[in-house]
Amino acid sequence: MVIVSISGSPAERVAAVRRYGTPAGPVVVAEAVALLESLLAAAAAHGVALADFDNVIDLPGGCLDVMVGKARQAGRGTERGR
Repeated sequence: MVIVSISGSPAERVAAVRRYGTPAGPVVVAEAVALLESLLAAAAAHGVALADFDNVIDLPGGCLDVMVGKARQAGRGTERGR
């Protein structure tokens, strides 16, 4: 296993995520940063930091993916008159 450590604040880490398709807007990015910060606060209680996640998963990217998905679902719900 290769151990990777990437520096930067949660906001910088989310901003660095690149995905195919339409870029996430500033509201979605802010929501992803808030989610990441909340998850990291919970993880800290277990002695786990973002660098620990970096060894096994792209947590900032996952947070952005979740919030983009929620935004898309909300948009579809609005279009369908929900």
